[in-house]
Amino acid sequence: MADFQGFLCWTPENAATTINTEAISPSPAVFLATHAPLRIRRARIQGRRLTPTDTDSVVDETTVLGDFLNRRADTGALLMPVVGDSGSGKSHLVRWVREQVPPSDKRQVIYLEKSRTSLKAVIEELLRGIEDDALTSLRNDINSFSEGADETAVARRLINALNESLAATSSREMSGDARVLVGPRGLATILQDPYIQEHMLAPGRFVPQLAHQLLHNRESTASERPPGFTVDDLPLDLKDPTQAAKVSAGLMRHLVARSALQAAAVDLLNQHLEAAVRSVANLGTGRLHEAMLQVRQAYARQGKEIVLLIEDFALIQGVQRELLDAVTEAAHREGRVKYAPVRTLMAVTTGYFQDLPETAMTRVSAATAGYVYDLDVPFSEDDIGTEPIASFVGRYLNAARLGREAIERLGGKNAPNQCETCPVMAECHNAFGVTQEGYGLYPFNRPALVRAVHSVAPANQPLAFIPRTVLGSVVRPVLVEHASAIAEGTFPDSRFRERFRQVEQDKALSTPVSEKVDLLDELDGERRKLLLEFWGDAPDDPRDIEAGILGAFAFRPLPQDDDALGRLAPPRSPDRRVEATEAKSVPSEGEQLPESLRRRLLIIEEWASREKVLPQAVAREIRGIVMEAVRLRYRWQSPPMKEITKTALKSEKVWQNSSVIVSIEGAGGENRIGADSAPIRFRRSAANSLFFQSLVKIQANAGRPRAEDVRRLARLADVHARTFNLEIRRQLEIDDSDLVMGIRASLLGAALAGQARPDMSEQQLLSAALDYGEDWQRQDHEVRIRQWNSVLEHHVARRRDLVERLRLSLGVAQGTTGAVRLIDAARALPLLREAASVWRWVPPDRLPSWIADAVRGFSNWESLIEQQVAELSQRLDSVRKRLPAGDSGREAAAAVAKALDGTASVGLGPSSETKRRLTDLIDKAAAADWQVVGTLEGDLTKVRDIHEGERWEARVIAASRDRGESLHVIHTFLIAGDTWLDEALAQAAARSDSLGDSAAERVQGLLDDWGALVAEYEKEPEQ
Repeated sequence: MADFQGFLCWTPENAATTINTEAISPSPAVFLATHAPLRIRRARIQGRRLTPTDTDSVVDETTVLGDFLNRRADTGALLMPVVGDSGSGKSHLVRWVREQVPPSDKRQVIYLEKSRTSLKAVIEELLRGIEDDALTSLRNDINSFSEGADETAVARRLINALNESLAATSSREMSGDARVLVGPRGLATILQDPYIQEHMLAPGRFVPQLAHQLLHNRESTASERPPGFTVDDLPLDLKDPTQAAKVSAGLMRHLVARSALQAAAVDLLNQHLEAAVRSVANLGTGRLHEAMLQVRQAYARQGKEIVLLIEDFALIQGVQRELLDAVTEAAHREGRVKYAPVRTLMAVTTGYFQDLPETAMTRVSAATAGYVYDLDVPFSEDDIGTEPIASFVGRYLNAARLGREAIERLGGKNAPNQCETCPVMAECHNAFGVTQEGYGLYPFNRPALVRAVHSVAPANQPLAFIPRTVLGSVVRPVLVEHASAIAEGTFPDSRFRERFRQVEQDKALSTPVSEKVDLLDELDGERRKLLLEFWGDAPDDPRDIEAGILGAFAFRPLPQDDDALGRLAPPRSPDRRVEATEAKSVPSEGEQLPESLRRRLLIIEEWASREKVLPQAVAREIRGIVMEAVRLRYRWQSPPMKEITKTALKSEKVWQNSSVIVSIEGAGGENRIGADSAPIRFRRSAANSLFFQSLVKIQANAGRPRAEDVRRLARLADVHARTFNLEIRRQLEIDDSDLVMGIRASLLGAALAGQARPDMSEQQLLSAALDYGEDWQRQDHEVRIRQWNSVLEHHVARRRDLVERLRLSLGVAQGTTGAVRLIDAARALPLLREAASVWRWVPPDRLPSWIADAVRGFSNWESLIEQQVAELSQRLDSVRKRLPAGDSGREAAAAVAKALDGTASVGLGPSSETKRRLTDLIDKAAAADWQVVGTLEGDLTKVRDIHEGERWEARVIAASRDRGESLHVIHTFLIAGDTWLDEALAQAAARSDSLGDSAAERVQGLLDDWGALVAEYEKEPEQ
């Protein structure tokens, strides 16, 4: 067995040169050595559709050959299409017929290969062996066209020829809105527009491709050239439509907006394409038709029948319709043979067949009794196509082992079976299997082949067997590109998985088996699961695979004892295909489950086993269960904060049910920004599939969730409780840096209200920071600058949300109301200290939303402080000019009251209104707190004298301290009293009688006393 590990019975070089995906590429020997019976269906023509003739309509190529050579057409012209999609084997069948029908004295074979479809090659082959002046002229014209023109010139001439042909159309050719496309102002206008022409002549567009292919034969490695225009070839993606002419731009707008008009434009272009090709090649209408009739006349004189074999009719652009007319022309005229009988076997795609001219379709139907041979044959659901696939691939595997040179030397029909000389044949065939013809399937086996074929089949034909696709996408890549991995013991690997995805019709590896592999093969688990899925046909026991396959691909056997392996899932349905709509296929351990739950379990199963997308609804249910478990596991006292209800979490957009929090690989909704950094992530795996199935059972309170999954949910909740906290803090923007910024904002707001200052204790500051401030009122608002009061008013109106977020983040709820009444000082004080270390407002790059609204205007914080200090300084100066330090304010008030009485006695008293106002100010001044002046003076002195490091905090204290009503009362009283005394003196001076002189002397005495006080105050700074 050791010799079999990594064994290669082929070389990648031989495989690459021998396995050809085109029927035209291999030599006759290789072609015959690799030919496998095709699956062909006789299909009836109904209108332009094909339907099977009966239940036994599947035939082989020998039947097609016999029918083609022996069927007699009444007209002597048999046209037999071979229909199928690209890669279905049409050309292979035509090539096989050619190998069976060599030329003879009675039969002239004309073979049009799909690799030789330039106009020159087609005409040469059609006219080969017949000499005539008219035919010689045609040959010369084609040679001149092919040899004398370059591709660019031919492409431009094709555009111009299409323009001329379309300009000659009339509205009778179209119906409805499509009539705008005909005539000289329709599509012809677009093709004539220089800007649009350059767009359609750009490299890679259809017209330049056609020009190249008219002049040159197709290389074997080139992709198939398109048979005609498609919607993609219309100039719908112009970079700048304004550069087109006005008429062209207007029609283009209609085309871009309406798909029906686009389809009509494509049909119209393709109807006139052949005429444009004939014009460019100087073939002229009817010229090839006449030439072919001459060829048929020549062979009629020789008594020969023509066998015309066309590998791809759609690719001989420019001559199709005239060639059809010529080969379907009746051989008999007026009771005698005028033209040689002709049998035409042509490969044509299903779509092109449906577009054949009505005359050709009628003659096909008449000549073949209304049927054609169809190669689009899906494998039956009974045998899943196992043997046909094995037989087909086995021949190519044998050819790859022999190599092209050996096959050509020995002859294709005599190519030996290379397995018969292989030293490990017995082990290999026992492990991997052998075809009915004796060819070993290594490195495939039947399940691996079937699954690989299904993986590369078209989505709309999941059971289709397309030979070209099987060779090009399955056999050749494995033998060439994966050969080194096989030799090194790393096959099948991740590249194999990327190439061959799990498909619906094949049974998936169940999640219990996949989970056991993960547990028992930590080194090579993913590779083993690939092996079990493809080569083991997804068994219900991970040990259920041939030991020889394990040895060949370098796998160690799994333990054989059940104790080591653990309990496996019960046997699943023996059917290979597991339909997504059949919930009964989900392992249910005998549980009676609601149908909706069974469907969800199947969806989760196939998310892991088939790599299907997990629908958003199911993913959302799983995310919700996980998130709720974590939320319930979180202890809100660590660190303390108010517990947030599910409703509040939702309203706050925190810990929402989305892939940003719980990311599930391969689930719907995983394309959200942030999903790649989700705190909780689940990869696509069998273990997670089983875990999710248990979760939905728990949620539905049905079935029997696995105990290990319940424990896993608890562990996950414990592990991610801190994740939940961090996510809440991130979403609510309440991490430590956010909270520091929030506390600072709250302190500065409290300072605006006179409730917080840098010189307060931590207890006072914390109390102020967590106060909603709803009853805050500054008593000194009269001495505040206007901007100060405006910012304060806005802050107090927005402060509650700010403080609420701080309370939620630093405390716990108590009582029936759920309000936060207990603050964790151990957590809050360090944050407070950091916040109070700076009494400035410098917002970070990202300001939490719950702070932003409350700090509107804080950007001018320093300016507010400076202006308020200046305002207070001016008021203090004004007071001290009228009341020097050391004088009693209440005595000043009494002196003014006395003066007021004295002036009244001499007739110099104020008006009654002024007296009432002065009396009111005197009363308020007498009751005022005159110490406020000294306190203000002390605060401002510190601003001036304190050292630089603490000067800013001193300014904040001076500006923010609430001075009460007294400062404003004192300042107003002193100014009013001073003003009235000046006015009284002026009145006294104006009196000329003795009473006036006495009054003036009394007032002047009061003013002298007042002036002396002021003068003393003004001298103080110099002392």
